[in-house]
Amino acid sequence: MTELMTDLPEFELLELPDTLTEAFDRMVARRGDRTAVRSHDGRISWTWRELAQRVDDLAAAFHALGLRRGDTAALLLRNRPEFYSIDLALVRLGVVPYSLYATSSPEQQAHALTDSGATMIVAEPALMATLGAVSLPRHRIQLEGEVAEGWTALADLTEREREIDLSDVAPPKADDLLTLIYTSGTTGPPKGVMISHRNFLATAEATLDAQRIPEGSTVVSWLPSAHVGERLGGYVIAIVQGWEVVTVDDPRQVIAALPDIHPHYFFAPPRIFEKLRASFETWVLAKPDADRAELEQVLADSEALVDLEQSRQPVPDGLAEASKRAHELLLPWKQMVGLDQLIVAVVATAPNPGPLMRFFHAIGIPMGEAYGLSESGASGTASSRGSIRIGTVGQVSRNMELRIAEDGEILLRGPAVMVGYLNLPEATAQVLDPDGWLHTGDLGSLDEDGYLQVIGRKKEIIISSSGKNIAPVTVESAIISASPFIGQVCCVGDARPYVVALIVLDAEYAAEWGRQHGLAGASLSELAEHSEVRAAVAAGVEAGNARLNRPEQVKRFYIVPGEWLPGRELTPTSKMRRRAIIERYHDEIEELYS
Repeated sequence: MTELMTDLPEFELLELPDTLTEAFDRMVARRGDRTAVRSHDGRISWTWRELAQRVDDLAAAFHALGLRRGDTAALLLRNRPEFYSIDLALVRLGVVPYSLYATSSPEQQAHALTDSGATMIVAEPALMATLGAVSLPRHRIQLEGEVAEGWTALADLTEREREIDLSDVAPPKADDLLTLIYTSGTTGPPKGVMISHRNFLATAEATLDAQRIPEGSTVVSWLPSAHVGERLGGYVIAIVQGWEVVTVDDPRQVIAALPDIHPHYFFAPPRIFEKLRASFETWVLAKPDADRAELEQVLADSEALVDLEQSRQPVPDGLAEASKRAHELLLPWKQMVGLDQLIVAVVATAPNPGPLMRFFHAIGIPMGEAYGLSESGASGTASSRGSIRIGTVGQVSRNMELRIAEDGEILLRGPAVMVGYLNLPEATAQVLDPDGWLHTGDLGSLDEDGYLQVIGRKKEIIISSSGKNIAPVTVESAIISASPFIGQVCCVGDARPYVVALIVLDAEYAAEWGRQHGLAGASLSELAEHSEVRAAVAAGVEAGNARLNRPEQVKRFYIVPGEWLPGRELTPTSKMRRRAIIERYHDEIEELYS
């Protein structure tokens, strides 16, 4: 287990409140003068009581502005403490706040603002350029800085309206909408997922029941608040359980920020954990030969113990001691990167390679995987901290039902499932059947103990020219975990005779390898052409292929000269835009089949 140095209390699963405002009021009473939220840069730190005062002031200001129950308000903010005060103030009034992605195009922003019928937008100047010439709501509130024409400063609102009496404003109810989550739009225009208080609080209870992370724990808020996982884990659950939230306003800097934060709970997509593992490889690579050999050996011993535990086999005493020794030797690295206080790490939002989880378990960090969608309020399955099964996304969450349809599709039902898609009753009816089952569009299977394995999206399944069905995530997970040089993989093969892959180098590991080999400052494009790098990637592909059956194996690959970025090849939450990738690399793909 992780070497914890903490005075956190024992975990207690508190009674589930009806609304987020009830949960907030409870924590203000319980934790008043303790820190509720602070910015990583030290700019702001608010106690629960100070946050509550700001919420009251803003609620009065927004009410005076004319916002009422059922209105919608868009937020274009980075991860910063002000988000919590603004969002909670709107929720207290019964207004439905939702977040816009900072990486979205003006066209995408216009779609969300029009679809939601937003009455107000609150934005920070650094992000307002993404609004372009978009037709904006009548109330335009600027967070800070020199106020643009047609906008009102937030500070002016709160200064003017401190004396407004909100005693007659009815509190929200369990089935009122809490927020909208706009889907990532990988297959068409984003849809507004309507999430109620009941939906998100049911997921919060299920997550806490599985992870058992106590009151007062520290969590990092760094993913966009437009993402269902961040709005849940870095906001709703933090309020329900009384966690201290540390905001990081630049997601590209989250790994660099971890050593200052030392969180107890950290939620991230696989890509972040792959980067952390690559930093471990870099750390080991820089050691003298003898130290490097010892570290590699103790890690191998600890991974052997994980394999025995996962297969529920007896663990020899000698191996248990060796694993304990590994945890001791690897603790300096965990302290260096800020992972030494983790009670549990949770990986979600994208397929997670099993070897990645094996690595983190081996160094003493329980890593669980969760499965859920925006449409299910991020609920579905969870990996309980004491019974994680690598290669699965856990068992069905508390409060939820799960079954596998005849065609292999995963179906979910329970109080966390969305109210529906905003303004899209036909689209809602396509995914929510009359019995309340949400048709997820994902394929999966359950083992004899009820652990779910996700195979992939129904629409993404590759059918080769010989009729073989291939799940791309299975192939990609096998390849990406086979070499620290490989950062991202997109495989192609629909209606083709074999599978090929586009491969992106891991920027950090490749750069460190370059420094170690006299190529300091070499670009990713230059490293992609280096013979030793290409040989290492080829070896990784071969090792990954050894875990796959013949139709799944990658026959040829192309190393992309650069990185894939959100807003281009990736969604704002770092999911691959497969269609965009295939279109962009059309010529390279055709060359792989020539």
